[in-house]
Amino acid sequence: MILPNILGKEFQCINKIISKLPSSGVGDDCAIIDHSGNKMVISTDSFVEDVHFSLKYFSLQGIGERCAEAAISDIAAMGARPANMLVSISCDSVKKIEEISMGIKKSLSRHKMKLIGGDITTSKKIFINITVTGNSIKPVRRSGAKKGDLIYLSSYTGLSGAGLYLIKNSISGNTSLKNAHLKPIAKINEGLEISKVASSMIDTSDGLASELYHLACSSMCSMKVNELPIHKDLKKVCRQIKKDPMEFALYGGEDYQLLYTVAPKYSKKAIGLKIGVVGEKTKKPSISIKLKNKNVKLDPKRVFLHF
Repeated sequence: MILPNILGKEFQCINKIISKLPSSGVGDDCAIIDHSGNKMVISTDSFVEDVHFSLKYFSLQGIGERCAEAAISDIAAMGARPANMLVSISCDSVKKIEEISMGIKKSLSRHKMKLIGGDITTSKKIFINITVTGNSIKPVRRSGAKKGDLIYLSSYTGLSGAGLYLIKNSISGNTSLKNAHLKPIAKINEGLEISKVASSMIDTSDGLASELYHLACSSMCSMKVNELPIHKDLKKVCRQIKKDPMEFALYGGEDYQLLYTVAPKYSKKAIGLKIGVVGEKTKKPSISIKLKNKNVKLDPKRVFLHF
């Protein structure tokens, strides 16, 4: 499966890898493996100091827990139940590794997962790689959205991005927003419930705008957003810092909410916030946003890119 290049260098890089290596099923939050009649989902994530986190505002335990939750969120995005984890940690002291591991342990306990392996090595900066597995009878892929499906979010976006802004700029108060960034929790229960009705799903690790593009590209369709509720805490802090809350809601990443589509006949079983509708199938996927009769033009430079 060759992925559309609409998101720039990241997809171009993935396409080069796919073209040169034997691969199958690339393009979802997790790979899916048939396992004795059940489906095992598996995903891996890497986290790098000063790219994904900073010791300026994270404790070592906090880093471990946050990285684990971010990795587990991929399981939630498939509508699966988490099972096992492998962890590799590189840094410059055994004590740091022990502290990071205590944070990971919190997530393992929270989601009833088992640590089944990993590796440790030395490096000047902290590097963490986490592989997670889960189980599902019918995992939800990104590619199932159909014309007329409704678009939902499990809850509000933008809180984590605003929290990071407050932290970086040493603005006091607003603990709820800061914790949205520092202490996210993977939406496993929500994912299991949503999986009963969803036609496609993804988590909002890279921000809502980016993930809308990911869903549109995977399902080869247009997506029309006509509602985007803003959390009251985000509205309040944006008045304080004189920022547009819509900027955080669209482009702020790492909320780890679930973005999904559902056929209208199942809408009564959907949870969260309805934000739009899936448009026509197309070879040129697109996103259109119209809020309060005003068109909102997405800024490609603000859409999260890994390169």
